[in-house]
Amino acid sequence: MSDLSAANRRTTATEFRVSAIINKSFAILSHQFGKFALLALMPMAPLLLLILTMPGNAQVHGAGFALAGALTAVLTFVLQTVAQATSLYGAFQDMRGQPFTIGQSLQIGLARAVPVVGVALLAGLAIGLGILLFIVPGVIIGCMLFVAIPACVIEKTGVTESLSRSVALTQGYRWQIFGLFLLVVLMALVGEMVLTAIGGNGIVGQLLSFAWQVVSTAFGAVLCAVVYHDLRAAKEGVHLGAQADVFD
Repeated sequence: MSDLSAANRRTTATEFRVSAIINKSFAILSHQFGKFALLALMPMAPLLLLILTMPGNAQVHGAGFALAGALTAVLTFVLQTVAQATSLYGAFQDMRGQPFTIGQSLQIGLARAVPVVGVALLAGLAIGLGILLFIVPGVIIGCMLFVAIPACVIEKTGVTESLSRSVALTQGYRWQIFGLFLLVVLMALVGEMVLTAIGGNGIVGQLLSFAWQVVSTAFGAVLCAVVYHDLRAAKEGVHLGAQADVFD
């Protein structure tokens, strides 16, 4: 019976293709851009408050500026993680052709906020240690753990189980995920550089940079949801309806 089930899963599995994932991600984001931008903006709103209240004479208040910078980095990491979790519901609903609300997405994402942040912290530590070992191991670990957060939200797994689940799902597809990872990083960096050149280092440049951070966070969240879905479809033959039933 188990052999038959495995055979059935193989016959219903679909191909994992980078081009299809990119096209699908851009289509989902553009279709509901306002909602996904809000889903990224709302958890990240404290960062905007920091930007607006940060002292303008940073050269004089060096210690305070350094503290604000450290706080901003920590908050960015945590809040972008929460934004990814809150965007998952919307991404899955859009893939199903179903409507979704900001409130529903926030409710589902925030309900898993604590384990999701735990997943992100452990993954970040593992990637950081890997980067210290000549960078390449960190990139490999990042690809291995690329879908740990969707696994945590969709499958309601614990912190270490979510990491293990991502390692299993990404096996055999990490070169493709590496390409997607580069896309997200390059988009974020190029956009940041362009907007910094336009707005400078003052308040205008910081606000433009924050706006781009919101957009790139929204895109990264949608992309991660699509990658998770397509990995499960390719490896397990588990398609959209079964994956999204967890929300019903």
